Amino acid sequence: MNVAAEKAEKLSNIEWLGQQLRAKTANYEAGIPGTGETPVNWEDRCGAIAGLPNKESKAYASILVWGDLRDNTQQYKDLIDYIAGYLWRMVQDEIEKQRETFNMAVFCQHVARMELFYGLRPMLREYHTLKGRLVFSGIDYIEPNTYSKRYAWLGNAVELLLKELQDEIEVHVGDYRSKLKKAG
Repeated sequence: MNVAAEKAEKLSNIEWLGQQLRAKTANYEAGIPGTGETPVNWEDRCGAIAGLPNKESKAYASILVWGDLRDNTQQYKDLIDYIAGYLWRMVQDEIEKQRETFNMAVFCQHVARMELFYGLRPMLREYHTLKGRLVFSGIDYIEPNTYSKRYAWLGNAVELLLKELQDEIEVHVGDYRSKLKKAG
């Protein structure tokens, strides 16, 4: 096995996806391995994303691979809608128990946006206070103390959901890589 193949083996599946899909300097060397087999190219890696089982995992993989963290992309919107729907299903029981003075569906959208934003940029979380994160995300109708006591668990749920999505991506891309090796 050549050095490049060994290096590719050590990459996580998400790192492997992004290997030839991100902006880089031009490489004019022939990409044919010493074994004579055809190398994995960017089309194969795009096929791995296309082969993911659902829209939300495709969206999250695209965000992770390309690092496009802008909140105006379709992938970002798809992921926020998925997370907000998940949160909405979780708070259905909560709505029946307590009377809220705000729209809980909109609140779920805001929490989803806030947690995705800070989940993709974990280093910013320590610099922003809870009040700042809430206001930044459009949640100016709840006091930080109230959010901490009654709704912080939603942020933890989003963190777990994103971890599950990332694990799902890793598994499916790992299977895809294995199939490519067998075919090659």
